[in-house]
Amino acid sequence: MWLRVQAGMPRYVSPAWVLMREGVAGHGGEQPLISDEMALLVDGLVCRLYEERRGYREAAVALWHYHRYSGMSYRALGRLMGITHVKAQALVERAEAWVDCALCHQVEAA
Repeated sequence: MWLRVQAGMPRYVSPAWVLMREGVAGHGGEQPLISDEMALLVDGLVCRLYEERRGYREAAVALWHYHRYSGMSYRALGRLMGITHVKAQALVERAEAWVDCALCHQVEAA
């Protein structure tokens, strides 16, 4: 799971905010497993999947719901989308495979 905790290099940093942040002792809580830049890239890929790919719009919606509600079962996802749990699982797997493939192409291009 990714959550915004100001990891990575922000586009703009207020000098007052930097002073306040430096004055606070250590940050607790969860640490992200990916950077903000990578999370934005994945977000963009899911949006591209939804907008540009024929037959993948439903897969993008399933992926979004599945990861939005952490811990959601395929049965619950199927009920939410009005489809069977088997189709819900297949849609999530299809979308994850597409995003994974797109990420691989991004890494190879860099």
